[in-house]
Amino acid sequence: MRKAVILLAFIAAAANAQNEFAARRARLAKELGPNAMLVVFSARPATRNGDVTYPFRQSDDLLYLTGIAQGDTTLVMLPGEAGFSEAIFVRERNPQAELYTGKVLSNDEVSKISGIKQVYSGGRFRQFVNTALSGGTWPSPDAVDRIPLRAMPDFYARVTGGRAEVWVSLAARNTEGAEMQFVDDLRKRFPEVSFRDAYPRVRAMREVKSAAELASIQRAVDITVAAQKAAMKRVLTATNEAQVDAVVGFTFRDMGAPHWGFPSITASGRNSTTLHYEANDAPVDRAGLFLTDIGAEIDGYSCDVTRTYPADGKFSPEQRAVHDAVYAAQSAAIAVMRPGARLGDADNAAIAVLGPELVKMGLIAKNDPRQVFLYFRHTIGHHIGLDVHDVWDRDRRAEPGMTFAIEPGIYVRKDDVVAHPTFLKLPKEDQEKIRAALERYDGIGVRIEDDILVTSAEPRILSAAAPRSAAEVEAWQASK
Repeated sequence: MRKAVILLAFIAAAANAQNEFAARRARLAKELGPNAMLVVFSARPATRNGDVTYPFRQSDDLLYLTGIAQGDTTLVMLPGEAGFSEAIFVRERNPQAELYTGKVLSNDEVSKISGIKQVYSGGRFRQFVNTALSGGTWPSPDAVDRIPLRAMPDFYARVTGGRAEVWVSLAARNTEGAEMQFVDDLRKRFPEVSFRDAYPRVRAMREVKSAAELASIQRAVDITVAAQKAAMKRVLTATNEAQVDAVVGFTFRDMGAPHWGFPSITASGRNSTTLHYEANDAPVDRAGLFLTDIGAEIDGYSCDVTRTYPADGKFSPEQRAVHDAVYAAQSAAIAVMRPGARLGDADNAAIAVLGPELVKMGLIAKNDPRQVFLYFRHTIGHHIGLDVHDVWDRDRRAEPGMTFAIEPGIYVRKDDVVAHPTFLKLPKEDQEKIRAALERYDGIGVRIEDDILVTSAEPRILSAAAPRSAAEVEAWQASK
């Protein structure tokens, strides 16, 4: 009985995912219109060294529209061609290749995941495109007509009528990418066809998350929260940043996240003032702070959660002052993220809080944003989704269903501050006061980052279960 229930649940989940991808394609097809041919390519393997490649990660748009995570995959949509409205071209099964690299999805499996009924060998992709554009035939193994009609007559009529549009997604505007090579080739052979960029349309869809997407993001967040809590405990006995990095990676995999969304940052002491610290291999500064900026990936969706905590379990007065200031700034910024807000509004809210706090600490002479920027070195945050820094339109205001990472920070780097033009323009008296404060706070870096969901009311903090305030952090580190 239990096996039957599990099987039914699996079938239902697969059907829901298939419906989700089909609904996304239907929405996009409606927006592109009947004159369109959309082509979406998979990512290419990236070489690490020699004949070794990095683990494959599917291109965001193809994953978003099909759910197919394997390489050598291409989606073609023809919204105005009833018989061939969508087709997907995939890698052929090859027992010898699968011996080395593992199972390749069968055509039936591709169809079940994506909801696309017409699944063909990847080797037939260019033949299919040529057939559509030149009015050719598409032979079927079951056909008996020796002189078949055009396979895609409606689209061909649009080609000959000068109305056909070929759409690709140019997210990176990479002239060396498959998209531009494909367009350049077709433009030479079919000058009557228009070429358009689908990226803005797909981006607009991706900015607002569906219930299924939010479920994946929340699962990624929950795993990341567990990793943050494990890291806060591990640092108390760790002697090297790598040991904290290891417990983060273990927690991800142990709890079911096959990948991180970005390489983890595990930074001790002064390294916490380096925004995108990469080494993760320095001794733990027992008297310093420890910063972990991490995010698991589930179903291709990433999160981004940062915590900063004392390596010995207790904040010093200076460390706590900085942490409290960042915490207050983050709380103010999150509160702003309601429908209609812009990220700039949240940024301004954080700056408004940090200014007076930095004055109190003596790190700036007056509440002036230009002086605040001596320590708050980046903007307030970003969208999260299929990319950890997900797609966004800077002119679009927040809407329910959008997800953001909100991450104010203070990074005290004495040598950088005293060499900065803003500092050098201050009166000598102000410079001397700031220099004195820098001696107390130098090397302290604090970032607090949480993932939030914009709702019709107050924003929801998806990562609230990871201790945020200084008191919560110390209590968790002291707990058994």
